Amino acid sequence: MAAGHAPADALAILLREDGDFDGEGVEARQVALVDAQGRTAVFTGRDAAAAAYAGDRRGPGYAVQGNGLAGPAVLTAMEDAYKATGGGLEDRLLAALEAGQAAGSQSIGKLSAALVVRTRDGFPLDLDYRVDASTQPLPDLRALVERHHAWQAVIRADRAARKGDTAGARKALAEAAQLAHGWDRVWRRAARVALVLGDAAAVRDYLARMAAANPVWGRQEAADPAYRDLASPVDASSAPTPAK
Repeated sequence: MAAGHAPADALAILLREDGDFDGEGVEARQVALVDAQGRTAVFTGRDAAAAAYAGDRRGPGYAVQGNGLAGPAVLTAMEDAYKATGGGLEDRLLAALEAGQAAGSQSIGKLSAALVVRTRDGFPLDLDYRVDASTQPLPDLRALVERHHAWQAVIRADRAARKGDTAGARKALAEAAQLAHGWDRVWRRAARVALVLGDAAAVRDYLARMAAANPVWGRQEAADPAYRDLASPVDASSAPTPAK
């Protein structure tokens, strides 16, 4: 497709050149392609189609497919959730995965989940997450995505604080705290942002949360000379229970 082929043509090339790379041929494949113009092409091989329910749904700019599913309601739920969800592509894809699981998911159970999103800006805004051998792969995957959003929020808070936008910085910090899932790195940077804002109480709170998540690094951070001008010393040992 990058060379200009339409999805249907690219799919034909892909299947023709499959080469049985893993000991199985196109009969075991299920593939969907969507190009930048929103055109789609899908394929479900004979063996994949024989695994309980198999099928696909598609529309302009998206394709949903699966095999070994509990039934067609899984794909319908995924399509509906994707179309109804706002936010970034990762949020829409994750919502579709969760809707599919709620509708019955794969008939043999669940063990892994993955999400890959490439952006125009590339790293570090790209997402490439996998959860394998987990009893709760989708909640684990959501936590990874939310940590990503928490980090982007604390970056926005830092930039806003340095521009003198106190309200914007506080709003972004609140978003980061809601999505941090106890990530020590988020709490550390949040403490530094609160320091720029001159909010000593918030500094202590974020440092305490950092220490709860990572006691060694938390103590090291609290001892940094950057905090020496606070009205009272930082006590990283009074950490609360880690929050989400």
